[in-house]
Amino acid sequence: MPFLTLLRHAKAAPPLPGQEDCDRPLTERGRTDAARMGKLLAELGLDIALVSAAARTTETWSIASADFTAPLPPTVEQTLYLCRAAHLIERLRAVTPDMQSIVVVGHNPCLQEVALWLAGKTKAPGVSQMQNKFPTCALATFELTAGSWNDLAPKTVAFTRFAAPRMLD
Repeated sequence: MPFLTLLRHAKAAPPLPGQEDCDRPLTERGRTDAARMGKLLAELGLDIALVSAAARTTETWSIASADFTAPLPPTVEQTLYLCRAAHLIERLRAVTPDMQSIVVVGHNPCLQEVALWLAGKTKAPGVSQMQNKFPTCALATFELTAGSWNDLAPKTVAFTRFAAPRMLD
């Protein structure tokens, strides 16, 4: 079955004086967390990685995907940088049906909003954790259970997992 993974970027450094927000790199903790979450991502057999153009998202993906058996070059998109949830949903609905497994590496509040929207009224423990906080380098996964990506909505997916680096300890 097709599935979607939403991965928030890892912990980024605060901006230096005069530095643009999109140019902030990861902290040491962020790099460690990205590597840890990459081990989970490697198990998924991903087809496409949609990555925001910010330095912290591209660096998160680079580290998280470093140990994949087969390289998966990211599709870096400027429009995913700090986008609204509606834009991300529209972008996901445009994914071609041959793509079975998608990961989006992006930002909050967008990822948390999309994850909670897709989870709908699901009472799974991971959903309540997402409601409280979608921390840096956390991921949420959903299985597409009906229709195609074009039909993406709460009724077409099943929530399968929420994980954050600290949950792996």
